[in-house]
Amino acid sequence: MNNKESLEFIQKYFNELFGKRNLAALDVYLDKDYFDDDISDPEVDHINNSKEYLQELFRENPTIGVDVNGAITHDNVISAFIEWYVHENNRKRTITKGVAIFVVNNQKILKRHTFIYFNE
Repeated sequence: MNNKESLEFIQKYFNELFGKRNLAALDVYLDKDYFDDDISDPEVDHINNSKEYLQELFRENPTIGVDVNGAITHDNVISAFIEWYVHENNRKRTITKGVAIFVVNNQKILKRHTFIYFNE
């Protein structure tokens, strides 16, 4: 993947999750051996854990969304610049900014880690 393709891939992924609230997208985009560094426990099913986490997040924060502001690729690693936001009183308010690192294998996300550099 080149940088443009990587950006489109990650934008589509987050649009399915945060735009459409389609948790089944995790089964499409994530490798069967997916590992999320933020979960870290190797005994947990990371795909199901992600579904449970997002379901609760959407319930608690019904206006939460994500913007992918850029992505660069090196080998099979995508680094994406991401902003999480909420809508309040018809205004978009950024609540978190980070760089998410995705290891991709055959168009599937194998591993993810996010470095947060701004948190409200």
